[in-house]
Amino acid sequence: MPEDTHTPVAIEELLQSPLFEGENPEAVEWIANHMHLREVEAGGVVWLQGQPVTEFQLILEGELHFRKDDDPFAHLIVGTAGQPTGVLPFSRMKNATGRVWAVVPTRLAVMDAGHLRELVYRAPIVAQRLVAQMTDRTREITRMEEGSNRLLALGKLAAGLAHELNNPASAAVRSSALLREVLNDRRKAAVALHGVVVPESVRGQMTGMIQSVADCLSTPGGMDALEKADLESELTDWLDSEGLPGSLASELVEARVTVADLRPLAADIPADILAQFLRLIVADHQTLCLTRELEEASRRISDLVQAVKLYSYMDQSPVAEVDVEQGIDVTLRMFQHQLKHGFQVVRQFAGNLPKMHANGSALNQIWTNLIDNAIDSMEGKPAGEPKVLTVRTCIEPDDILVEIGDNGPGIPQEVQRRMFEPFFTTKGVGEGTGLGLDIVRRIIRSHQGSIWVDSVPGRTVFQVRLPLKAGRLAPGDDQH
Repeated sequence: MPEDTHTPVAIEELLQSPLFEGENPEAVEWIANHMHLREVEAGGVVWLQGQPVTEFQLILEGELHFRKDDDPFAHLIVGTAGQPTGVLPFSRMKNATGRVWAVVPTRLAVMDAGHLRELVYRAPIVAQRLVAQMTDRTREITRMEEGSNRLLALGKLAAGLAHELNNPASAAVRSSALLREVLNDRRKAAVALHGVVVPESVRGQMTGMIQSVADCLSTPGGMDALEKADLESELTDWLDSEGLPGSLASELVEARVTVADLRPLAADIPADILAQFLRLIVADHQTLCLTRELEEASRRISDLVQAVKLYSYMDQSPVAEVDVEQGIDVTLRMFQHQLKHGFQVVRQFAGNLPKMHANGSALNQIWTNLIDNAIDSMEGKPAGEPKVLTVRTCIEPDDILVEIGDNGPGIPQEVQRRMFEPFFTTKGVGEGTGLGLDIVRRIIRSHQGSIWVDSVPGRTVFQVRLPLKAGRLAPGDDQH
């Protein structure tokens, strides 16, 4: 912490702050007599995270910023000239929740917190304004923490989505490169066959074989490994015996070409011409396979993009008619990367829920927090034990009921009593803000709903009830 100058604070400097406007001159003089100056150079630290905070401070000149060491998103401006910081009257703050530093050379008027009780008595106008400042500061920190909580959740989802998008994107790039090579091979085979004259009956067989390759791709099902190995061995032996390239056997079997198909052609076509025709068949089969892979990869990317749009309610009004089950479903898709590693998802959707007038993006934030907590609670289960996430919906006389459950270790009773409190968390430093369930509760309340938890070892269920006939939410309502 910077060294104090122990220079008294001039009353004239205090009066430049609107904090002292209209206050009794004797009270202002008393405050000045109990404060001293501190100068902080640019970049100088005023408080370290976790350090006891024992002073009331008034910024006379300069600017202070705040940041949590374990959360890169938690950053705000503490104050500029004329604004108070540090301990305020009636504040319960004991330790700094983050690092406070000067971004420019800063001068502070400092008072030991032990004098605050007398300050409230001597300077009631100043005390009233300081309490209002404390309320504003609490609201701003809460808003910052909520934004940080959303960004952390978004970062976790984005990491999973990036992985999910990378797989089909990589497959598309790989298939495109292979397709270029296959088309080049097909062009060579086609050039070699250009001008070749074959009997009409043979031409019909060749055309039918090319068509059968296309039909094969549209036919579901396939051979087992043993059957494929037998056919490949038989075809390789026959190709070698006819002086044809045995290396084509595997792809010809994939294209459903058999020895029985090739014998009639071998009787009427020279081996070199038949070899080029087989290369053409293989290239056609590979082309169809690769284009199908490209189509599948593109479809997966499109589906993920559509899921993100549905999840975020892009291009839609914040408050609209919302399909609750669709929102839960797309939220589960956001967690697909995590859930496919040893998790079993049990969907028990009613399927007949009416749409409700709500903030769809805010509701998805509820499902995100509850599903994320359920996944976290099951991460520590021993290998081999099932990790089951259950999502159930049903319609009650007046409500839509959503249940999100897990078979994790359960929530202790002492934690259940505090789990909805702001900033309460059982996670380690940097792993959670303690605002997830508080945000969930406030979003549910803004929709006139309720949340309840039932937890025992091996089973935890969160029940969310959303009224079907809730008061209509205005687009400007604070849903977060």
